[in-house]
Amino acid sequence: MEIVGKIAVGLALGATLISGGLGSALAKTPTPTAAEFSLDSRLKQTRSQSYRYAMLAGYSAAELGDYHTALINFRRALTFRPGDRYATAGVRNMQTYIAQERAEAAKQAEIVQRQANLAAAVEASDWACAAASVDRLVVLIPPTSADRARLIAYRGELAGFIQARANLEQWSTVCPGGQV
Repeated sequence: MEIVGKIAVGLALGATLISGGLGSALAKTPTPTAAEFSLDSRLKQTRSQSYRYAMLAGYSAAELGDYHTALINFRRALTFRPGDRYATAGVRNMQTYIAQERAEAAKQAEIVQRQANLAAAVEASDWACAAASVDRLVVLIPPTSADRARLIAYRGELAGFIQARANLEQWSTVCPGGQV
């Protein structure tokens, strides 16, 4: 069968199907009106724009170090595109940064508390407490800090007081709970 013959058979078969059951079935399928198509298109466009705005706001806030605002915006982006890998990564990163900030704040609070303990221990000549405070401060302060080097040198002085057994009656009276 030549090509023209195949085309003619195909057209005849198509005409039969349309005039029979398939044509009536297709006629019953509602076609979206222009207004419905336009509304659906606008909703998709609005969701896409909202996602984009939320992601941009998240990136901007993260760049400024406002990790809580960034987290809110990345979560908002996920509502527009659930499971989106970029928004999910943004949420995960912001949660990590927030946890790091909290850990650093707790570390700084402990440094302040240990410095106060050290000052009180030195004033009371409580060398065991002072040494324990310095030992903990050395761990908390970054290795490259000049303060850490001074603390290590000061720890040597405290060791001398402890070895001399000076003021034995006042030992461990300043540290909380008598802990050294």
